[in-house]
Amino acid sequence: MSEERLGKLYSADEIIKEFKDGQTIILGGFGYHGNPNRLIDLVLESGVRHLTTISLDAGIEGHDIGKWIHEGIIDKMITAHIGKNPEAMKRLAAGEMEVEFCPMGTLVERLRAGGMGIGGFYVKTGMGTGVEKGKEIREFDGEKYMLETALTGDISIVRCRAADPLGNLSYHGTSENSNPIVAINKSKTIVDPDLILEIDEIGIDHIHTPGVYVDMILDM
Repeated sequence: MSEERLGKLYSADEIIKEFKDGQTIILGGFGYHGNPNRLIDLVLESGVRHLTTISLDAGIEGHDIGKWIHEGIIDKMITAHIGKNPEAMKRLAAGEMEVEFCPMGTLVERLRAGGMGIGGFYVKTGMGTGVEKGKEIREFDGEKYMLETALTGDISIVRCRAADPLGNLSYHGTSENSNPIVAINKSKTIVDPDLILEIDEIGIDHIHTPGVYVDMILDM
């Protein structure tokens, strides 16, 4: 393997050192699709605890981020819903895990803002519900909106269909979901690829995330 081929490819032993107690980790994926499962397992293997996580959902009990919930390594989740994971609901009810709920579209936009250098934005979604509690409210053209702030983390972990050594990523079908938005966040982006291709093999029209946003790729 040539030195150019190595690029941003790192071994599991190298990547596992990136995970620390108390980090905020952003995860791509939704339901059964596009979850960075090998990186999820590496976080567990690292032994870290007291994490804050940001993800679209709480995963499935015993799978993907649900493994972290089962092991009790998450102190706080920022997510759109936890309804598919009964263990997450139990831990929330027992006070073992804090959950900040955020409408899914707003959550995605907060993550995008975190990658674009936007400090916050005003939305109507959630007005008149518990979501608006404690938030700044402003009126525009006679309508009330609430301020939502950007979200950033220490590490973003994403799944892609194909990556090249420079960090260019391509996604497939519904597995794309939140991964491109998570990948561009202002955090260290680590990628779990299904395939590693040579430079130029993906094809410029199929690059969904440019390599400039990617820091590390888990080697096969």
